[in-house]
Amino acid sequence: MSPEDEDIELDVILSVLENPVRREILKRLSRETNYPLQLSKELNVSQQAIMKHLKVLEENDFVESTEEKSDKGGPPRKVYSPKRRYCIRIDIGPNTYQEEFYTYKKYDIVKKEFQESDVSYEKQIEIKGKVTGEMKDEVVAALPAFTDPDLEKIRIKLEEIVNETNYNVKINELKLLVQEIENNINTIETKRKRLLALKERTNQEINTLISHISMNQIEKDLLTLYIKTNTLDPNFLSEQLNVRKTIIEKTLDKLVNFIENKKD
Repeated sequence: MSPEDEDIELDVILSVLENPVRREILKRLSRETNYPLQLSKELNVSQQAIMKHLKVLEENDFVESTEEKSDKGGPPRKVYSPKRRYCIRIDIGPNTYQEEFYTYKKYDIVKKEFQESDVSYEKQIEIKGKVTGEMKDEVVAALPAFTDPDLEKIRIKLEEIVNETNYNVKINELKLLVQEIENNINTIETKRKRLLALKERTNQEINTLISHISMNQIEKDLLTLYIKTNTLDPNFLSEQLNVRKTIIEKTLDKLVNFIENKKD
C-alpha cells in the first residue's frame, strides 16, 4: 500500500460500496456530474434516499459537491462528482486469499511522470537464457509452459525447485523465487495503475462524445457500451444494460443507421 492510501480503511470502503444504490450513484457520477433530483429520476429512488446516500459517499470522500447556477434561473443547486480513485481486488481460491486496494492517479499526473521518467518508451528487452524446458510428466499439468519469456524463466526455476531433494537448498531457492515473483507482480501493478489512468482518460473522451449527441438515455447507454465492447450482440447488450431484448433490437437499428450516416 502506498503512503497516499494509508488513511483509507478497506472495511469502510466495502461497507460504503455494499449498497447497490450507492454503487449505481457512483457509476452515474463517473460519467458526468449530477444533482440529487436528476439522480432520483434516473434511478427511480426517492430524492430523500438519494440525499442520504450522497451524504454517506461525501463523508467517506467518495464524492464531493459544489454549487452551480440553475439553468432555469432558480437558486443555486448542489452537484456531485467523484473525488477519489480506488481500485479494489480480492483474490480467493485454493490456498489463496488476498485483498488489496489502492488509489490510482489521474491521467495528467501519470502523463507528467512519463515525461519526467528517464526510461525510454522504446526500451529494448533482451531475452537471455533458456525460454523453454522439459518437465517431468507428473508436474506438466500443474506447471504449464509459458510463452512470455519472464514467466517461462520463473517456470523453469520452479521446475528445478520441484525436483530439488535437498531441503536447505529448496528453502533458499523458494525464498528467492517468491521474491522474484513478487517483484514481477509489483512491476505489473505499476503498469496496471498507469493503464487505469489511460482508461479513465479514454472513458472521459467517450462520455464527452456521447454527451454532445442528441439521443435518449437508452440510445446513449447503448452507444457507450458498443464503443467500449465493440459488440452489437443484442443478448449481451440486453444483459449488460438490463433492458428488454426487443427494445435493444429496435434501438440497435437506429444506432447502426446513425453510425453508417456518420461515416460520411
